[in-house]
Amino acid sequence: MTAFSAGNGRTLSYSRRGEGPLVVCIPGGPGMDPEAYFAAMDLPGFELLVFAPRGTGGSSPPPSPDGYRIAHYVEDVESLRQELGAQQLTIYGNSHGACITLAYAAARPDRLERFVVTNGPPRMDAAYADAVADARRRFAAAFDDGAARLEEAEAAGALLSDPSSDLGEEQRRLHFRTLMNRYVAQQGLTENDYLDALCAAPMNWDPVTVMDAEFTEGLDLLAGVDVVHAPALVTGSEFDVTVPSASMRLVAEALPNARYLEFEGVGHFPEVEAPERFSAAVTEFLSARE
Repeated sequence: MTAFSAGNGRTLSYSRRGEGPLVVCIPGGPGMDPEAYFAAMDLPGFELLVFAPRGTGGSSPPPSPDGYRIAHYVEDVESLRQELGAQQLTIYGNSHGACITLAYAAARPDRLERFVVTNGPPRMDAAYADAVADARRRFAAAFDDGAARLEEAEAAGALLSDPSSDLGEEQRRLHFRTLMNRYVAQQGLTENDYLDALCAAPMNWDPVTVMDAEFTEGLDLLAGVDVVHAPALVTGSEFDVTVPSASMRLVAEALPNARYLEFEGVGHFPEVEAPERFSAAVTEFLSARE
């Protein structure tokens, strides 16, 4: 792991693996361990820089919860760019990492070479809620245990978000693991091993509350993206019940130079459930030159 100063006594960190053109990978969560999050990420022919957002990995947390607002994550990506001495970055963002990537694109459009955003909500409005409800109806109908998984995940999420539940760390992690069962379509060995490792890894629980509050306040990550002309690949997943594919189609429609790709039959983590299809599509896009 490499660490560097981000000013004001703060540290940011990242790890690197692979060889080839550099792709900055920003994980979701927020607050999940970046190495566990991207354990399944494989883009042959590219070097992956797994960035640890503030409060995760070797990156220090902000002095107050307000520091987990999206604008501050954007500042960290810009600090990383400056640390690398790069004129432009190629970025892959998944889930909350996709939200950060969209916000960075709007704030620093000249600093992006190209980017990929996967399953990150641009806003959480009434249309988003309707799309989530539709995705969950389809999920329940498509899988024998779909309805039960959704019901159990909903109960676990309610406990995790209730400040009066007074959960111990072990209980919190058990409920978190139950919640994550709705993030995959199929529960095979690969998917369960990935989720087990992700839910057992270090976790910062604080940023999620801030993210939820910011979206509730009306955060709209599509505002201003009309200035973003870097090539973009926007991907959604057929059975993502937390970020429905309809949300990702909105992102693709709003970006001036984007194309949309949907992974059929999978949930929130296409790199886990459809690794060959995912790797082929993303590497093809990243390898293209316009």
